[in-house]
Amino acid sequence: MKNLLIVLVSTIMLFGCSKLAQIQASSNVKTPDQIKAEILKDIPGIPKIDAVNKSPASGIYEITVGRKVFYATQDGKYLFFGNIIDPVTQKSLTDQRVLELSRIDWEQLPLNLAIKHVNGNGKRQLAVFADPDCPYCQMFEKQVVPQLTNTTVYTFLFPLPMHKNARSDSAKIWCSKDRTKAWTEWMDEQIPLPQNQSCDTSGLDKIFKVGTDLVQVDGTPTLILGNGQILPGAIPADQLIKQMDQASNGVTSDK
Repeated sequence: MKNLLIVLVSTIMLFGCSKLAQIQASSNVKTPDQIKAEILKDIPGIPKIDAVNKSPASGIYEITVGRKVFYATQDGKYLFFGNIIDPVTQKSLTDQRVLELSRIDWEQLPLNLAIKHVNGNGKRQLAVFADPDCPYCQMFEKQVVPQLTNTTVYTFLFPLPMHKNARSDSAKIWCSKDRTKAWTEWMDEQIPLPQNQSCDTSGLDKIFKVGTDLVQVDGTPTLILGNGQILPGAIPADQLIKQMDQASNGVTSDK
Protein backbone atom coordinates (compact mmCIF):
# COMPACT_ATOMS: atom_id res chain seq x y z
CA MET A 1 0.00 0.00 0.00
CA LYS A 2 2.87 2.37 0.77
CA ASN A 3 4.27 1.75 -2.74
CA LEU A 4 0.87 2.62 -4.14
CA LEU A 5 0.88 5.90 -2.22
CA ILE A 6 4.35 6.78 -3.52
CA VAL A 7 3.35 6.07 -7.10
CA LEU A 8 0.01 7.85 -7.03
CA VAL A 9 0.35 10.80 -4.64
CA SER A 10 -0.46 13.93 -6.60
CA THR A 11 -2.83 16.20 -4.72
CA ILE A 12 -5.14 18.52 -6.66
CA MET A 13 -7.42 21.33 -5.57
CA LEU A 14 -11.13 21.42 -6.32
CA PHE A 15 -10.81 23.64 -9.36
CA GLY A 16 -8.33 21.14 -10.72
CA CYS A 17 -11.05 18.50 -10.73
CA SER A 18 -13.22 20.78 -12.81
CA LYS A 19 -10.44 21.34 -15.32
CA LEU A 20 -9.78 17.62 -15.57
CA ALA A 21 -13.47 17.01 -16.19
CA GLN A 22 -13.47 19.55 -19.01
CA ILE A 23 -10.39 18.00 -20.59
CA GLN A 24 -11.75 14.46 -20.48
CA ALA A 25 -15.08 15.48 -22.02
CA SER A 26 -13.50 15.37 -25.44
CA SER A 27 -11.54 12.18 -24.70
CA ASN A 28 -12.48 8.54 -24.88
CA VAL A 29 -14.53 7.58 -21.84
CA LYS A 30 -13.69 4.09 -20.58
CA THR A 31 -15.80 1.72 -18.52
CA PRO A 32 -15.01 1.01 -14.86
CA ASP A 33 -13.85 -2.48 -15.83
CA GLN A 34 -11.46 -1.07 -18.41
CA ILE A 35 -10.07 1.43 -15.90
CA LYS A 36 -9.58 -1.34 -13.35
CA ALA A 37 -7.82 -3.62 -15.84
CA GLU A 38 -5.47 -0.88 -17.00
CA ILE A 39 -4.49 0.17 -13.47
CA LEU A 40 -3.76 -3.43 -12.46
CA LYS A 41 -1.66 -3.83 -15.60
CA ASP A 42 0.27 -0.57 -15.31
CA ILE A 43 0.83 -0.67 -11.51
CA PRO A 44 1.70 -4.27 -10.57
CA GLY A 45 2.17 -3.35 -6.89
CA ILE A 46 -1.59 -3.08 -6.36
CA PRO A 47 -2.78 -6.46 -5.04
CA LYS A 48 -6.40 -5.81 -5.95
CA ILE A 49 -8.94 -3.09 -6.64
CA ASP A 50 -12.18 -3.46 -4.73
CA ALA A 51 -14.29 -1.13 -6.82
CA VAL A 52 -14.31 1.50 -9.56
CA ASN A 53 -17.38 3.74 -9.48
CA LYS A 54 -18.48 7.20 -10.56
CA SER A 55 -17.49 9.83 -8.03
CA PRO A 56 -19.58 12.86 -6.98
CA ALA A 57 -17.45 14.95 -9.38
CA SER A 58 -18.44 14.77 -13.03
CA GLY A 59 -15.87 13.03 -15.22
CA ILE A 60 -14.02 11.41 -12.32
CA TYR A 61 -14.00 7.78 -11.21
CA GLU A 62 -13.59 6.78 -7.56
CA ILE A 63 -11.27 3.82 -7.00
CA THR A 64 -11.20 1.96 -3.69
CA VAL A 65 -8.45 -0.35 -2.46
CA GLY A 66 -9.35 -1.56 1.00
CA ARG A 67 -10.05 1.63 2.95
CA LYS A 68 -7.97 3.80 0.60
CA VAL A 69 -9.65 6.04 -1.96
CA PHE A 70 -8.12 7.64 -5.03
CA TYR A 71 -9.42 8.90 -8.34
CA ALA A 72 -9.01 8.58 -12.10
CA THR A 73 -10.16 10.59 -15.08
CA GLN A 74 -12.70 8.71 -17.16
CA ASP A 75 -10.24 8.31 -20.01
CA GLY A 76 -7.89 6.52 -17.61
CA LYS A 77 -4.97 8.82 -18.38
CA TYR A 78 -4.54 10.34 -14.92
CA LEU A 79 -4.70 8.99 -11.36
CA PHE A 80 -4.59 11.20 -8.29
CA PHE A 81 -5.14 11.43 -4.56
CA GLY A 82 -6.97 14.37 -3.05
CA ASN A 83 -10.19 15.56 -1.46
CA ILE A 84 -13.42 16.28 -3.29
CA ILE A 85 -15.04 19.13 -1.38
CA ASP A 86 -18.71 20.07 -1.42
CA PRO A 87 -18.50 23.90 -1.57
CA VAL A 88 -22.00 24.29 -0.07
CA THR A 89 -21.44 22.20 3.04
CA GLN A 90 -17.65 22.74 2.96
CA LYS A 91 -17.24 19.06 3.84
CA SER A 92 -14.89 16.56 2.28
CA LEU A 93 -16.87 13.95 0.38
CA THR A 94 -13.68 11.91 0.26
CA ASP A 95 -13.42 11.83 4.05
CA GLN A 96 -17.05 10.77 4.30
CA ARG A 97 -16.41 7.95 1.83
CA VAL A 98 -13.36 6.75 3.75
CA LEU A 99 -15.45 6.78 6.92
CA GLU A 100 -18.04 4.57 5.23
CA LEU A 101 -15.33 2.15 4.14
CA SER A 102 -13.80 2.08 7.63
CA ARG A 103 -16.59 0.00 9.11
CA ILE A 104 -16.89 -3.72 9.73
CA ASP A 105 -19.51 -6.09 11.11
CA TRP A 106 -18.90 -6.21 14.86
CA GLU A 107 -20.35 -9.74 14.93
CA GLN A 108 -17.42 -10.97 12.85
CA LEU A 109 -14.94 -10.20 15.62
CA PRO A 110 -13.89 -13.35 17.54
CA LEU A 111 -14.66 -11.90 20.97
CA ASN A 112 -14.05 -15.28 22.61
CA LEU A 113 -10.36 -14.86 21.71
CA ALA A 114 -10.05 -11.39 23.21
CA ILE A 115 -8.67 -10.32 26.57
CA LYS A 116 -11.76 -8.95 28.27
CA HIS A 117 -11.72 -6.05 30.72
CA VAL A 118 -14.95 -4.62 32.18
CA ASN A 119 -15.27 -1.16 33.71
CA GLY A 120 -18.49 -0.41 35.60
CA ASN A 121 -21.59 -1.89 33.99
CA GLY A 122 -19.67 -2.55 30.78
CA LYS A 123 -22.49 -1.44 28.48
CA ARG A 124 -20.25 0.40 26.07
CA GLN A 125 -18.25 -1.85 23.78
CA LEU A 126 -14.76 -1.31 22.40
CA ALA A 127 -12.40 -3.65 20.59
CA VAL A 128 -8.68 -2.92 20.45
CA PHE A 129 -6.02 -4.56 18.30
CA ALA A 130 -2.84 -4.03 20.29
CA ASP A 131 0.83 -5.01 20.26
CA PRO A 132 2.32 -5.77 23.72
CA ASP A 133 5.56 -4.02 22.73
CA CYS A 134 3.93 -0.95 21.19
CA PRO A 135 4.55 2.16 23.35
CA TYR A 136 1.35 3.80 22.10
CA CYS A 137 -0.61 0.70 23.10
CA GLN A 138 1.01 0.79 26.54
CA MET A 139 0.07 4.45 26.91
CA PHE A 140 -3.50 3.70 25.82
CA GLU A 141 -3.82 0.76 28.22
CA LYS A 142 -2.35 2.65 31.15
CA GLN A 143 -3.84 6.11 30.69
CA VAL A 144 -7.03 5.75 28.65
CA VAL A 145 -8.60 2.38 29.44
CA PRO A 146 -9.05 3.09 33.19
CA GLN A 147 -11.03 6.23 32.28
CA LEU A 148 -13.45 4.43 29.98
CA THR A 149 -16.39 4.30 32.36
CA ASN A 150 -18.99 1.57 31.93
CA THR A 151 -17.08 0.00 29.06
CA THR A 152 -16.18 -3.54 28.10
CA VAL A 153 -12.81 -3.53 26.35
CA TYR A 154 -11.95 -6.51 24.16
CA THR A 155 -8.23 -6.56 23.46
CA PHE A 156 -6.88 -8.64 20.59
CA LEU A 157 -3.18 -9.47 20.67
CA PHE A 158 -1.74 -8.30 17.37
CA PRO A 159 2.08 -8.44 17.35
CA LEU A 160 3.65 -6.28 14.67
CA PRO A 161 6.63 -7.63 12.70
CA MET A 162 8.58 -4.45 13.48
CA HIS A 163 8.78 -5.49 17.17
CA LYS A 164 11.02 -8.54 17.31
CA ASN A 165 9.78 -9.77 20.71
CA ALA A 166 6.11 -8.99 20.16
CA ARG A 167 5.14 -12.46 18.95
CA SER A 168 6.87 -14.25 21.82
CA ASP A 169 5.49 -11.75 24.35
CA SER A 170 2.00 -12.27 22.93
CA ALA A 171 2.44 -16.03 23.30
CA LYS A 172 3.50 -15.62 26.93
CA ILE A 173 0.40 -13.56 27.66
CA TRP A 174 -1.79 -15.97 25.72
CA CYS A 175 -0.47 -18.97 27.66
CA SER A 176 -0.80 -17.30 31.06
CA LYS A 177 -3.30 -18.70 33.55
CA ASP A 178 -4.87 -15.25 33.80
CA ARG A 179 -4.44 -13.44 30.47
CA THR A 180 -6.13 -10.26 31.66
CA LYS A 181 -3.85 -10.01 34.70
CA ALA A 182 -0.70 -10.77 32.68
CA TRP A 183 -1.66 -8.25 30.00
CA THR A 184 -2.54 -5.47 32.44
CA GLU A 185 0.54 -5.91 34.61
CA TRP A 186 2.83 -6.00 31.58
CA MET A 187 1.30 -2.96 29.90
CA ASP A 188 0.88 -0.88 33.05
CA GLU A 189 4.00 -1.74 35.04
CA GLN A 190 6.22 -3.87 32.79
CA ILE A 191 6.01 -6.73 35.30
CA PRO A 192 7.92 -9.61 33.65
CA LEU A 193 5.78 -12.06 31.75
CA PRO A 194 5.56 -15.71 32.81
CA GLN A 195 8.40 -17.84 31.47
CA ASN A 196 8.61 -21.44 30.25
CA GLN A 197 4.90 -21.72 29.53
CA SER A 198 3.60 -23.22 26.34
CA CYS A 199 0.13 -23.84 24.96
CA ASP A 200 -1.86 -23.96 21.76
CA THR A 201 -1.34 -20.53 20.15
CA SER A 202 -3.54 -21.12 17.10
CA GLY A 203 -5.91 -18.53 18.55
CA LEU A 204 -3.25 -15.89 17.97
CA ASP A 205 -3.07 -16.94 14.32
CA LYS A 206 -6.84 -16.57 14.01
CA ILE A 207 -6.70 -13.10 15.55
CA PHE A 208 -3.89 -12.07 13.21
CA LYS A 209 -5.90 -13.21 10.20
CA VAL A 210 -8.97 -11.27 11.30
CA GLY A 211 -6.85 -8.20 12.01
CA THR A 212 -5.13 -8.44 8.64
CA ASP A 213 -8.00 -9.45 6.37
CA LEU A 214 -11.10 -7.97 7.98
CA VAL A 215 -9.92 -5.00 10.04
CA GLN A 216 -6.87 -4.27 7.85
CA VAL A 217 -4.76 -3.19 10.80
CA ASP A 218 -1.74 -1.20 9.65
CA GLY A 219 -0.75 0.17 13.04
CA THR A 220 -1.54 -0.27 16.70
CA PRO A 221 -3.61 0.47 18.62
CA THR A 222 -6.51 0.12 16.19
CA LEU A 223 -9.88 0.73 17.84
CA ILE A 224 -13.31 -0.56 16.79
CA LEU A 225 -16.52 0.93 18.15
CA GLY A 226 -19.63 -1.09 18.86
CA ASN A 227 -21.12 -0.13 15.48
CA GLY A 228 -18.05 -1.48 13.67
CA GLN A 229 -16.44 1.91 13.03
CA ILE A 230 -12.65 1.63 12.88
CA LEU A 231 -10.53 4.33 14.49
CA PRO A 232 -6.77 4.19 13.94
CA GLY A 233 -4.54 5.25 16.82
CA ALA A 234 -4.99 6.14 20.46
CA ILE A 235 -7.70 8.68 21.33
CA PRO A 236 -8.16 10.63 24.60
CA ALA A 237 -10.71 9.03 26.91
CA ASP A 238 -13.28 11.85 26.81
CA GLN A 239 -13.31 11.90 23.01
CA LEU A 240 -13.48 8.13 22.82
CA ILE A 241 -16.41 7.96 25.24
CA LYS A 242 -18.25 10.53 23.12
CA GLN A 243 -17.64 8.51 19.97
CA MET A 244 -18.71 5.28 21.66
CA ASP A 245 -21.96 6.93 22.73
CA GLN A 246 -22.55 8.26 19.22
CA ALA A 247 -21.93 4.77 17.89
CA SER A 248 -24.72 3.50 20.15
CA ASN A 249 -27.14 6.15 18.84
CA GLY A 250 -26.33 8.68 21.51
CA VAL A 251 -27.37 6.46 24.42
CA THR A 252 -24.92 6.97 27.26
CA SER A 253 -24.12 4.32 29.84
CA ASP A 254 -23.01 6.41 32.79
CA LYS A 255 -26.33 6.29 34.58
